[in-house]
Amino acid sequence: MAGSNDFSTGLLSCCSDCCLCLGTMFCPWYMVARNKALVDNRDCTICDCCCAQPNLEYFTRQQVRARWNFAFSPCADCFAMCFCTLCVICQDAREIALRNPAK
Repeated sequence: MAGSNDFSTGLLSCCSDCCLCLGTMFCPWYMVARNKALVDNRDCTICDCCCAQPNLEYFTRQQVRARWNFAFSPCADCFAMCFCTLCVICQDAREIALRNPAK
């Protein structure tokens, strides 16, 4: 487990939750929309899904970092989004699920 000021699971720990992994692999736009809605403390709507783009996850990731006081790392996040997009989406979804178990 990472330090208290960073994500609980690693970027490449995608398969630690098979449902999230498969959902991200086959429906990345839905996962991006869902992550954004959960970070904003609201329900995911059809508009979220229609407007979601994988690059939106960069901004959701910045919100995750700010909300849970993680170290700010825009360059590393940008690099990860460019080369490991699905891993970033999945890692954010795992973190949100760990920190918001009721959702």
